[in-house]
Order: sequence, then C-alpha cells, then structure tokens
Amino acid sequence: MQGKLGEPAASETLPNGAAAFTTSAERVVAYLQKHTPLTDWSVSRVTNGEQIHVHVQETEVISSGARISWDESFCSRMSAGAAHVVRDSLADPDYSDLRFAERIGSYAGYTIHDDRGELFGVLCGARTTPLETEETIDEELIRLLSELLSTQLELSRRIDRERRSIAIADALAHSDALTGLLNRRGWDRVVADAQERVDAFGDPVAVAILDLNGLKSVNDSIGHSAGDGLLERTGVALKEAAGPEHRVARIGGDEFAILANGVSPRQVPEHFERFTRRLEAAGISASLGGAASMPGRVTLREAIDVADAEMYARKQAARAS
Repeated sequence: MQGKLGEPAASETLPNGAAAFTTSAERVVAYLQKHTPLTDWSVSRVTNGEQIHVHVQETEVISSGARISWDESFCSRMSAGAAHVVRDSLADPDYSDLRFAERIGSYAGYTIHDDRGELFGVLCGARTTPLETEETIDEELIRLLSELLSTQLELSRRIDRERRSIAIADALAHSDALTGLLNRRGWDRVVADAQERVDAFGDPVAVAILDLNGLKSVNDSIGHSAGDGLLERTGVALKEAAGPEHRVARIGGDEFAILANGVSPRQVPEHFERFTRRLEAAGISASLGGAASMPGRVTLREAIDVADAEMYARKQAARAS
C-alpha cells in the first residue's frame, strides 16, 4: 500500500502490534515447553464462551486452533480460584470431575488480561501424565510471564488501534460508485487487517458471500438502468442491516461480501440472518453463504471460499425450486 510519490502509507510506517504480540507469545510458549516438565504450552483466547488455542508448542495434548467450551476447561477452573499448578488432575477435587481430567494428567496456567483489564485468555501448559515427585514447576515464573504477556497485549492493542484506524480509513476510501459500499480493493484490505487480528489475538471473525437472484433477467427484460436500481437498493438494505462490527462490500457484478467482527463459527447461521431478512423486507431475492475463520486452522480466505460454495449451493437450490 503506497502513499503519495510512492511513499509507504501511514499505517505501514507504524509499529505492528499484532506481529509483536505473536513474537512474544511464541517465544514464551517455546521457552516453557523446553524448560518445564509439561509437554504442551499455549497462549489461548477466551471469547464467546469458548477457549481457542492460538499460539501453541504442541506435543501430546494441545493443538493449534483447538476449541473447547470455556466452562469445561481446566483454565476456567483456575481463573475461578482453583490451583494454578495441578500435579495430578484426578487427585485434585477442583479438577477431577472435568471430562478432560483423564486425558490431562498435570496442568499449569495463569490468566492474560487485555488493555481494558478484562480476561483475554490464558497462558497454560499440560501433559498426559501427573508430575513425578521430583518434578517441579516454577509457579512464580508462569505468573510473571503471564503478566508480561498482558503488558505486551495492552501495548499491542493500543498500537494497532491507531494503525487499524488509519488502515480502515484508507480501505473505506475505496468505495463502489453505484452502491457506496467498499469495492474489491477496499474489501481485500479489510480482510488482510482482520487476518492479522485472527492470527495474533484469536479475534473471532466471520464472512458472508451474497449473490442476487435474477439480476440478469432484470437487465434483459427491463434494462440495465433497472438492474442498477436493484443493485443500489441492495446496497441500501445491506447498510441498514449492518452494525459497527460489519464491513460490507460489492466485490463483483451482483456479488456482495460481509465481514463480521466478533462472530464465532457456531454463531454464523443466526448472525447473518439479519441481512437476508432485511433484503427480503426490501423485496430483494438473494442467496447467502457464511463461514468463520478459525485461528491456526481456517484462514479468512478459506472461510470466504466456504461461504462462496455455500452461497452457490443455495442459489442452485433456488433455481431448481
């Protein structure tokens, strides 16, 4: 992205907080995996009732991108006041009833807080077997490292807030002349920004691809001015349905895309219903498919492909009915 006279745009001259946090998190988990008896270490994100493992040194127990209900996790018990270091899960009454207690023999963890002082996630480690008598874990070290990650996270979020505001302003400047929505170039930029947040912080982000039904027949039977009117009305309806967490774009002739911040995979179907309902209320027929990114497993580009395939399947079903 270039500024005037080939100079870098303002957002590219600022420090990258997402990259800095990723580097810190990966160094911490690598160090702990090497210097403690626990085989697997993770910096995880807690959001929408789930714990997602984002930065992982894995061997036996924890895998990158793994998701678990927060209420069923060891880390949830720890954050509620149970021990930070568990030598033998099945022997600890605060942990023995958890369904993963037979798989996780020993555990250690401390919470990480964000720049608002709220729970962001957990620095945690585990292995399949209990700790042996001679094995020790330095609880104070784990606490200190979690506090350092909290400080790094606070700085990274603040840096990226300024950097993102400039990047988003630049993206929003690339609009579609007919609908006023983002154009393809602006869309690509907001997707790239969102992918950085998914990779670094495990932020939940979902996408939807929407295609109008029957635009060609409108153009052929009534004229292109009527088709343009349909596209304009679609843009208005999508703007009305969108909230501050959304970015909406026209990415092709009759194809639109929606990026939704804060939406997890299990929330996708219900979340995007707001757009289809608003289009139906405006008398606009469209097919929509949605999908969510998953840190370490599904990129936003891959989620877009899934959403596009779902949209196409629904469009074919509508034609056949």
